[in-house]
Amino acid sequence: MTETTALRFGHILDLQRTEQNIRATVEGGLLGLGAALEARDLETGGHTQRVVEHATHLGQALDLPQEQFEDLRQGAYLHDIGKLVIPDAILLKPGKLGADEWAIMKTHAGRGADIAGNIPTLTRGAIDVIRHHHERWDGSGYPEGLSGTAIPLVARIFSVVDVYDALTSERPYKKAWTHGEAAAEIERQAGQQFDPEIVQAFLSLMGDRRAITDRPLSLQSPSRYPEVGS
Repeated sequence: MTETTALRFGHILDLQRTEQNIRATVEGGLLGLGAALEARDLETGGHTQRVVEHATHLGQALDLPQEQFEDLRQGAYLHDIGKLVIPDAILLKPGKLGADEWAIMKTHAGRGADIAGNIPTLTRGAIDVIRHHHERWDGSGYPEGLSGTAIPLVARIFSVVDVYDALTSERPYKKAWTHGEAAAEIERQAGQQFDPEIVQAFLSLMGDRRAITDRPLSLQSPSRYPEVGS
């Protein structure tokens, strides 16, 4: 190896290390922001880290291209950033939300995407996760009532892991569902709330990873968020 070649090789390694450091810094910042959002919600501790973990494994199982994989992970970290603008009286209300309160709560997806759009390093696909993870396969979701494959793929993927984490969470107003109960509900909602192909991939993945699925998980409860299912 000539001295010039060695210098070039060393320069490439330095660039790779710099890129890795930048990526780790960005991920750390996103996780920190997600944790701050959880602290305000009071009931969702650990939710961000869990849904990022599940989204990561599901994205790998679906063999997502690297760009979409990063979209999915970034969006998972910040999916509930819009809750920053939801009044505490609604966000922290114990029990079921009234119709007017629910209408305000539903604005968090679109408003969150607007907030996230001001983060220069956040990808367009990550913002799609934030805006569209409450859309439903049958078109009855929000904020835009998209249906089927009109819903961005990364949002369709994330919605499954988000609801799974919700169902398997314990809250003051509900008990955590078991893995089997949550899996059955996810399967029942295939073709209604969720993309059927993603549901099958998720159930296959979780069936192979019971050590993870057996531990308690967290977020929205069926009683407060009707689109989760009851």
